[in-house]
Amino acid sequence: MHLGIDLGTSNSAIYGYDDAGLRLFKTVKGADVLPSALLIDRRGGLHVGETAYDQLAFSPDRVAKGFKRLMGTSSNAFPTPEHSITPEEASSEIIKALVSQVRLAAGEFPLEGAVVTIPAAFNQMQSEATMRAAQAAGLSKIGLLQEPVAAALASIAETGERNGVFLIYDLGGGTFDVALVQSTGGHATILAHAGKNMLGGQDHDRILVDNILRPWLEATFSLPSNFHAVPRYQRLLRIGRHFAERAKIELSVREDARIFADEGQIGVSDDAGSPIYFDVPLMRNDFNQLISGTVDETVALCRQVLQQNGYQSADIARIVMIGGPSRIPFVRTRTSEELGIKLDLASDPMTAVAKGAAIFCESRIWSGQSSEAKPVRGAVKISGPIELRVDHPSRTPDARIRVRVRVQSNFVPGCRIQLLAQDGWTTGQIDLQEEVALNDIPLAQAGNNDFRVTVFDAAGQPIGEALTKFSVVRLGAAASGIPATQTIAVKLVEGAPGGEKNILSPIIERGSLLPKSGITPVRAAKDLRAGSGGSIDVELFQKPDGIDAPELGLGIGVFRILSDDLERGDVIRRGDEIFCHWSMDDSGLIFCKLVVPAISKEFGGKRVYADSIAHDNYDGPEGEALAKSMIGDAEAELTALKHAIGSRGASEVSYLNDRLSDAHSKLEMPFEADTRRSAAEEARSIRHEVALIRDRPENKRATLTAELDGLQEAFDAVIRPGATLQTASQVDRLFSHARDAISRGTDQSLEDAERSMREAVAVAQADLAKRPDFWVAVFRDLEHEGHFAINKAKHAALVGEGQAAIEDQNIQELGRVITEMQRNMFRTETSKRAAALASIMPH
Repeated sequence: MHLGIDLGTSNSAIYGYDDAGLRLFKTVKGADVLPSALLIDRRGGLHVGETAYDQLAFSPDRVAKGFKRLMGTSSNAFPTPEHSITPEEASSEIIKALVSQVRLAAGEFPLEGAVVTIPAAFNQMQSEATMRAAQAAGLSKIGLLQEPVAAALASIAETGERNGVFLIYDLGGGTFDVALVQSTGGHATILAHAGKNMLGGQDHDRILVDNILRPWLEATFSLPSNFHAVPRYQRLLRIGRHFAERAKIELSVREDARIFADEGQIGVSDDAGSPIYFDVPLMRNDFNQLISGTVDETVALCRQVLQQNGYQSADIARIVMIGGPSRIPFVRTRTSEELGIKLDLASDPMTAVAKGAAIFCESRIWSGQSSEAKPVRGAVKISGPIELRVDHPSRTPDARIRVRVRVQSNFVPGCRIQLLAQDGWTTGQIDLQEEVALNDIPLAQAGNNDFRVTVFDAAGQPIGEALTKFSVVRLGAAASGIPATQTIAVKLVEGAPGGEKNILSPIIERGSLLPKSGITPVRAAKDLRAGSGGSIDVELFQKPDGIDAPELGLGIGVFRILSDDLERGDVIRRGDEIFCHWSMDDSGLIFCKLVVPAISKEFGGKRVYADSIAHDNYDGPEGEALAKSMIGDAEAELTALKHAIGSRGASEVSYLNDRLSDAHSKLEMPFEADTRRSAAEEARSIRHEVALIRDRPENKRATLTAELDGLQEAFDAVIRPGATLQTASQVDRLFSHARDAISRGTDQSLEDAERSMREAVAVAQADLAKRPDFWVAVFRDLEHEGHFAINKAKHAALVGEGQAAIEDQNIQELGRVITEMQRNMFRTETSKRAAALASIMPH
């Protein structure tokens, strides 16, 4: 049995593929999909699926739902700390329940392999967490597959439209993906894709609560202004979100609905003691207006994919709608009308992804946690008085095939050959030549098609030894290649001493077909001796398009050569070659090995991903601090951009400012980790947009001038009063050189200006490093950034050690503590961590 598992934000589904073909395995209650929900009952029992979802109306604090959007973090899948489970563990329980559905219907079965789908927008941490969840569920032969690829395979198989270019529009409960797909003879190739991690049906539910239900509650009942922060009213809002979701679903078939629940269901009274109920009218038109912004965002991503790849609407045959929210009438009409492309509603939006995953799973040969594509060509030989070789497809989505027959030896003129299909179709007897091509052979059915090859002598009698059989599997669809969804880059330091900067150098470009492997040569940027206590770090990042600054990338892993890994006498010197052998498998997971010829050693041969760095926590005050920090960074950078470019970028800045305001508003009333992560991800996206605008040629002079003015102001106010004459003179000279270079305005002179500014910063920092109060200030900053710590307990211990070092006036010890605190942080959004120079440099 091959399994295809759609692990969805709101609902999950499972398909099987065995000798009997494809089969959807329903839930115990006969439903096509299993709600992705868990319930802890009052006796501590765990319930999965329908039972858990139904209890959202009564015991929302005991139900975990929507945790897929928190995958790759250490946040609690349950809404309150009374019950605790990670999103990864919760996902594992969903997978267990799905596999149990298969066993209930099919009995015990040998598992050939299983494919779990993930959004194309998932990052490495989310993908790794999904893989671990499947392993924890007891699956050993596992692969991951992007949801748009699975949907494309299902669409081709279901519609029979085997040629053309189409769009996959996948709007799920938590994420949005769009993929541009080309099908040639049933072979699907993903030409391009885009997506957003935090955009889906759950956002529609939140919009309803914030804009319809919350104002109605405030107008109808006696509630405090910040009632979202009061625990008993948080329960009220969680119940409200559930009934808002129900009303939303009802609007798909009605023009109006009500967010309704009686006092007994809610069980909460307001400040005046009045029992609270819901009875809120909701019109479809009002709902459409509320979600129009998010729907237009999906349409914009579709347009972006088309335009960037040179396609117009007229080139696209259809839009395949996938995901529960894609069934909303407004989503369908708006998408089709805005893009000018007809909708294809043949695929079941709720189960197509699982079906496509099962199709893909069956096409693989599984061995442990790895797989490879089954061979698509086959050959059989005929021995005896005449020896032949018959070359044929072994697996194909084509309805008709070509078979080639070659005489290997003992060719006898006058012989004939015949191909006979299992349904009786035959080529008839054809003259046998040294080489014969048998064209346009039909494959009568999906699955196995058996053929018999017979050779006849000149008298028309079959030659007894000269016969053979072969089979061809006719597929519903096939994937021609799985694209890498993100650009993966290594962090390098470049530039002369004093003017160094970190850059991201790609090793795997977005869109590269997987699997892919290679060797990236780099050089050590510092010395490392056995027993010295240091390390050489090879840091990998998810690199945004058009941006090479590590502080704007997403750190996904670090491979560290520790001094303790070296043998006595081993020294890696600055400039020594290091060869990074890397590979990315079909699941999009990275493996790495480092080879250092200077000491004849290699390190690793494992996944480069480090589990601990994914432990962002968006729960409670810690999650709020994390999200606010990221929004603060975005706000500062947007303000600086506005100051630098003035009216030239007014419309773009205004648009980004509106998005930033939306992110702020999410944090004004957050009562769940999902909302905080959504705000944080929006802040990250805004920072990317700011960087792209800032680095445009027409803006470069203005932004560099503004940055230089800021550096000058900071130096004059903070550093100059205590700086040596030599330091002040050097910095002034470098600042003056930078201003002259900016005024010239050429690409080369602007690079020269940036170099001078970096050198000035390095000189100023060297002066600061001699001042004890500087190190105390750095420590105080880090002390309050525990939300960025990988290991929270270690951070707390280091804070205590730092306090002791300050009391003892031991600056050397304080420096050690600061180094350890920074190494315990891997949030790329923190300038302190991102500013640490890389351990490796270009080859």
